[in-house]
This record gives sequence, structure tokens and C-alpha cells, in this order.
Amino acid sequence: MKKSRWGFILGLITFLALLTGIAIAGLSKLAESMPQESAENMPAVSEAAAIEPTDAVSEKDTEAEKASESVSENTIKENMSTVFGDNVEANEGVVSENAVSENSVSENSVSENSVTVSENAVTNIVSENAASTVAEKIAANEMSQTELTDRQAPWILDVNTTPQVKVGDTFDVHKYMGYADDVDRSVDLQIEGEVDTAVVGEYPIQITLRDDAGHINSQKMTVQVVEEISGGNSNHRTEAFADFISRYKTEETLVGIDVSRWQEDIDFEQVKAAGCEFVYMRIGGYDDGELYTDRYYRYNIEAAKAAGLKIGIYWHAEDSTEAEVRASAAYLLKILDGEEIDYPIAYDWEDFRHFENYGMNLWDLNRNLDVFVEEIEKAGYRACLYNSKYYLENIWTNEANHPIWMANYTGTTTYQGEYFLWQHSNTGRIDGIKGDVDLDVLYLDKITEIMEGTAQHGRKGMR
Repeated sequence: MKKSRWGFILGLITFLALLTGIAIAGLSKLAESMPQESAENMPAVSEAAAIEPTDAVSEKDTEAEKASESVSENTIKENMSTVFGDNVEANEGVVSENAVSENSVSENSVSENSVTVSENAVTNIVSENAASTVAEKIAANEMSQTELTDRQAPWILDVNTTPQVKVGDTFDVHKYMGYADDVDRSVDLQIEGEVDTAVVGEYPIQITLRDDAGHINSQKMTVQVVEEISGGNSNHRTEAFADFISRYKTEETLVGIDVSRWQEDIDFEQVKAAGCEFVYMRIGGYDDGELYTDRYYRYNIEAAKAAGLKIGIYWHAEDSTEAEVRASAAYLLKILDGEEIDYPIAYDWEDFRHFENYGMNLWDLNRNLDVFVEEIEKAGYRACLYNSKYYLENIWTNEANHPIWMANYTGTTTYQGEYFLWQHSNTGRIDGIKGDVDLDVLYLDKITEIMEGTAQHGRKGMR
């Protein structure tokens, strides 16, 4: 009886072991048959590069439908925690009422930094590779920054020291000043004093900017709360193109203009007959998170060439990350489509009044210029920087010595740097254009040096 009982127990154990082996084998086969999330099966994040332009212009003021993404203050703070760790409170100015304007974090305005495309419009630029919020832009830029030493106080880039605010409206300091730091992408902003927009009057305040290194810069402002906002500059002095020629046309110079859609329909035959020798024109730009083609570009380049004018183009830039710059350059080159032009393609970044909303420091801005030039010159064209005298002297380092198109609205410029093109005025008048137009002086020795360098390297840009 004992032998029989032990035999039964051993048989039961053997049977259970057999069942366990079968179960394990079945689970293994099931696991092998399931799809694996390997690198090969993961969706690839594309480079924001080959952007397909469209003939239907998708400029910022068209009726293109915009896809919006609202960002709450808590979301911004969470993103800032990711960027700055536990030190968010020290950088509270990035998300506080006094530091980030309503234009940068409200539901109605952050959408302007997100994807905005119409049914016929351009491919998304703000994708996985480009950032739509200030915090995301900061994070994207930090990934590419080299080690920097903070040596300077924050810069006040643009300021209205006596802004007018209509009674009952909200006062937002960011509408009236822009600022940046050489290293920090978020600068703490504090305001001393109060502005009561319910009561007409003048309200003196002091604005203090502080970077993470402890450097401080201050600015006084007197806010005027008024019943009605007063008009602009009534002293609007224009300059006839004939007078411009008599002052600046020599054997060493060419005289010309630069235009965009704001000049609307241009009669380039009349422009040429008035003595104009060249025209720079806007090809398009990147604005409010959207790539666009200037609605008059195609007409302008065809009509200007037919009239026998020499041609240059410029790109209206509001890029803030390297990915956005490369995508902008790819879009520009797609529109240009191998067109031969006479002068360098200009990079025009000048939204300094709102600089703090771009999540950049000044190193980022200068790096983006280098990236743009790199992308344009890889395609066989020459590139240059357009900017005003003040910013060329104080903000742009231009360590790579890119050609300069300098704006300085004066009779005789005191700019000491190298430049091949001088934008002398923005209130010129010429036959063939209704209203004001920019007037430019081009220096033949400088442009010859620049473009002969292009020809030596087999690049496009000379007809």
C-alpha cells in the first residue's frame, strides 16, 4: 500500500512538471510572434528641411486657418522645471505676469507660435524638430549651446520710455521693451511702481533685469494713461529718387531700392527709367510659426529682371532654433528654385522688441545667422546679414565676417564696420511706386570682392 501511494505521488509530480514545461513553451512562442518596438519600427523624426512651397501665398495676414495650441501658466512652469531643475522660482520672471507678456502665453497668442497652415499652404515648420512655446524653445537651444561664461548684464534691446496706454486697457511692459542676455535665455524682470490704467495720468516705474549670474540692468519708464492714443510722427519727410541720385551716385556706387508686398504693384520699367540700378526684394519669411512666400515676389523678380535691374533677395526671419533656421533656408531655396541673382541673400532678423519671447540668448541669435549662411552657401549662393547700425555694433558678433547690409537713416553714416550695401532711408519716392520705398547705396568694390569669391567657388549668384 505504501509503495503504491509513493508511486502515485511521483506520477503526479511528473505530470505537473510536464504541464509547466508546455505552458512555458507556449508563452515563449507567443512572445516571439508579437511585434517588437525596435528602432527599425519606430517612426522616424524627419529633419525640418525640404519644405514644399505653394503658389497660394500663406503670409501671416492671409485668411489661412490656424491650428492653435493653448498653453497654460502651469504648463509653462512644468516646462521650466524640466529646463532649470528645481530652480524655477529663481526664474519665475519667465512665467510671471511681469515677465512674460500676455502675447506669449495666452490662449490667443501662443497659438501664433504653433503650427499655422492653410489647406494649400506650406508644410509644418513647427513640428517635432521645432518648438512652439518659450520654454520649449529654451530647451531646444540649450541642447546645442556650447559652454559660455556670463560676462555682461542683460541688454535692453528696444524700449519706449514714455508709452501710452488707453484708459481701461491692460498695461503690458513687453509691448514697450525687449531684452536679452548674452548667456541666459530667461531673464528675471521686476517692476517697481504701479500703473493704474483706470485713471488718466502719468505713472513712473523702474524696470530691473537680472540674469542668473547676478548682473543687473535697470530702465526707467513713464507710462501715460490717456483717453485716446495720439497719432504717429507728423514730420514725415520724403526724399525724391532724383535727389538721392545726385547725392550718392558715383563711379564707385550703384543706387537702388528694396521692396516687398507693402509696395504692392510696381511698374519696374518706370523704376528703371527713374535711374534705379538694382532692387532687393523680399522672397518670404518665417513669422508667427509659419513659413510664407511674399505675395508679390514672383511678379517682382520677373518684372524687375525684364526691366534690366540687378537683383537681390532677402528673408524676413523670426527663427529661434537651429531646426527652424534650416527649415527656413530649405523653404527659401525651394521657392528660389535655382534662379540666378546678382547679390547675396540677406538674413533679416529684427524683432528685438519681443526678443524675450523667442527663448534665445544672444549667442543663439548669432549662431542662427551662421546656420542660415551655411545652408544658403551649400546651395551655391552667397548670403549676408541685414541689420541696423545699432544692432550691428552691439548685438551681432559676426565672427565669421559675413557680408553686411547696414541700415542707418542718415545723410552720412558713422558705422565703422565693413559693409557692401547701405540702406540710407525708408521714405524714398520714385516713379513706378505709390508711397514710400527704402533707398540703398551699393559699393562696387565691396560687392565685386564678395561675388568674385562666389564665382571662384563655382557658386550661383552672378548672371
